[in-house]
Amino acid sequence: MILRSLEVANFRKFRDPLRVDGFTDGLNIVVEPNETGKSTLLEALRAAFFIRHSAKTELVRSYVPIGDDVAPRVTVEFMVNGQPWTLEKQFMKSTSVRLTGSGGRRESDAAEDALQELLGFERGNNRGSDSEARGPLGMLWVEQASAFAVESPNRIVRDTVHGVLEAEVGAVTGGRRFDAIRTNIEMAYGALRTPATRKSRGDLSAAESRLAAATLARQEAEGAFREYEQSLNELDSAKARLRLVERDLADPDSAEERRKLEADQKVAETASLRSAAAEAQHGHADEVAKAATARIERLDAAELRVGEAAHELVIRQKAKDKAQADIDAAAADEKMLRSTLNDARKAREAKEKDLSDARGRMRVFTAAAGARRAIDARQALADLEARERVLQEDAALALDEDALDDIAQLEREEVAALARFEAGTVKVDVELSGGALLRIDGEASTVTSVDVLAVTRFEIGDAGTVVVRPPQGSDRSIEADLAAACEQLADRLRALGIASHAAGVARNERAASAARELKALRAQISAASPGDPTIGLAAGADALRAFVAGLGETAADAAAPDDDLDALEAAVTDARLAEVATAAKHEEGRVALSKAERAIATLTADLAAAVRESDAAGQSLETVLKDGDRASLEAAFAAAQRDRAAKLELLGQARAGAKAFDLDAIKRRIENLDRAASRAGDERLELTGRIASLEATIAREGAVGPAGRAAEAREEELAAVAACERLRHEADTLEMLRQALADAANEASRTFLAPVTRRAARYVERLLPGCGLSFGEGLELTGLSRAGVDESCGDLSRGTQEQLAILTRLAFADLLLEDGAPISLILDDPLVYSDDARLETMTDILQEAAQRMQVILLTCRSKAFRHVDGNRIVLP
Repeated sequence: MILRSLEVANFRKFRDPLRVDGFTDGLNIVVEPNETGKSTLLEALRAAFFIRHSAKTELVRSYVPIGDDVAPRVTVEFMVNGQPWTLEKQFMKSTSVRLTGSGGRRESDAAEDALQELLGFERGNNRGSDSEARGPLGMLWVEQASAFAVESPNRIVRDTVHGVLEAEVGAVTGGRRFDAIRTNIEMAYGALRTPATRKSRGDLSAAESRLAAATLARQEAEGAFREYEQSLNELDSAKARLRLVERDLADPDSAEERRKLEADQKVAETASLRSAAAEAQHGHADEVAKAATARIERLDAAELRVGEAAHELVIRQKAKDKAQADIDAAAADEKMLRSTLNDARKAREAKEKDLSDARGRMRVFTAAAGARRAIDARQALADLEARERVLQEDAALALDEDALDDIAQLEREEVAALARFEAGTVKVDVELSGGALLRIDGEASTVTSVDVLAVTRFEIGDAGTVVVRPPQGSDRSIEADLAAACEQLADRLRALGIASHAAGVARNERAASAARELKALRAQISAASPGDPTIGLAAGADALRAFVAGLGETAADAAAPDDDLDALEAAVTDARLAEVATAAKHEEGRVALSKAERAIATLTADLAAAVRESDAAGQSLETVLKDGDRASLEAAFAAAQRDRAAKLELLGQARAGAKAFDLDAIKRRIENLDRAASRAGDERLELTGRIASLEATIAREGAVGPAGRAAEAREEELAAVAACERLRHEADTLEMLRQALADAANEASRTFLAPVTRRAARYVERLLPGCGLSFGEGLELTGLSRAGVDESCGDLSRGTQEQLAILTRLAFADLLLEDGAPISLILDDPLVYSDDARLETMTDILQEAAQRMQVILLTCRSKAFRHVDGNRIVLP
């Protein structure tokens, strides 16, 4: 959430309209003297967001300026998730509320409900003072003096943080013991406060009501008194601030401190260089020790590898022997199936030849009948029709494109099979002289070139014997693949009547050309047969043929063939089905053979790899042993360990020397001193003008004031405080609640609260190095541990309590930011009791937090925050 502007009117001391704007996303600092209304502006913000416009409580009535009968009005412009919103709210008279944003404009209760949903809070009690319902902003908008309280966040924040932490660590505090203890303690606690809402009851409620009335009376009396003396106080404050600024500018301690810091900076830089050198020496010793460790580990690994390689070699040899038997059986099956396939293919070819012959005789008969009809018209159309017949025959020779694609695929398969055959065989050329006799595998031979697929013995007369061993594992399958590919291609080529795929393509091209020419020729024939009405001849070649045929001239007779084409086609179909079934069986046998060959090839390779691994393992062990035997290696390792320990001790000493100085902190301190001096000069000029203006104002005002009334109101309030504190002390004696809950949830809390502790420790380590934190089940900071001593938060100084309260709020804000909650931090007059060093550390932390969320500081201490970089806002 980003606050952009705030406008109030008729709100307590601001009778006239006052608008404050110029807020930025990061750190905003409002530095104004006491009684200028900074706390009133924060109260106006709380009223705008958390108090319903229709409320008529004492708190709301306190918004009305004393002695006036007007309607307090607050307008806030802010951003949530990048969307701009405007909230306008008026109290007491003609009450109204309007919320305007990206979703439109809402008014009355609808606006209040939308505001609660947007900012994640709930409707409080009728008095508007229910801190448990105000959500994240109620925890992070800290009014004056409230930062001293190290307390548990409100219920909505606890629930939200519980949800985030449960998702992060998957653990929650609870159990039977926890529930039993809580039940007993709630009964005792309920006598003075209601357990559910923490509202007071009985005597405590009456005492608090009396205290609230006395406080309100005292506030009214003091308000009148402050207004009376406001001008004088402002003048005194301005003069005092001017004296402080001039004293600070002339302070010799600042110059001396800066010289000391520069000297410390040089010493810190020298210590840092020594630490870096020791770090390098330790790193070298560590590498030597690691190298000695690695040599011993390599020896262990080499010995293990030798044993494993020997065992693997035995397993691989047994697997290869079994695969060899499998491949022999698969080769015999494939050879038998191939022979059966060849017989089926020959039977199919014979049936197809019978069918082709019968179709040829039918074509002869059909051609003869056509010739008889063509004779009648040859006188006028002889040349054209002769050409037409030629073209028709050429066009009829067209082949199906899918068939041609099959031929191309089969040719590629044949080429691939031939390549595998040539790669897997050994070609042996033999040249004989002097009448020498050649025997191949014991049989006489006269060939001079042989393709060897299996182990083959060549005997050359009495000169000697040559044994050729081709690559193992592929001799049978490549021959079978090549034979199958060649036979399948030749069968398809014979079926289509072509010599090759290229011949088929050329044939289709001729057929397509003939079809185009035939279309043109028929048009020409039609044009050449215009018809003759005088003899009753219609136009067209068909009409001409019919007319001339009716003249009675007779063509040569041709006997019709008596072949049964249907029976022949059925016989061809049966033969093809038988061939397909046989081919499928052969293919399965070929696949089985190929699978067996791949298996034996793999196992052969595995066996060879196992042999190589065994040899490599032995060589690796020999190589490792060159560095020395195990005893010498272990002795070298022990010496390296001792040297590394010595270097580590030197490194620790160097780091201790460097840690004595925080170089970054020294540099920041020097920068802050320079920045403070610059701003002090600017502030002196501003205060000089302010004093002149106030003196002129005081000269015109009278001096009257209700001091007596204010004193009486304070006495009444002190009496009410004493009575209320007595009863509260009685309620607080139920300390058994905290202890019982801590005992019941101790183990679970350590896990559950670890993310909160981790985030808070990030900040506390910078403020209190070496301190540990502990949180209660209600997420409140219960104490810290320093040098082994546990300290309760109540035992710490007020300054330390305030610092820890701010840092724990920042830790919760980081968690809520991760959950997407609208977050901003407003601190009214913070860090009042912080010394210079802690103040500087705290302001550095707040500046870093302002990079993640909007931070607004309301303070009257110009000097304390003069060195802080931020957006400074001046009240009108």
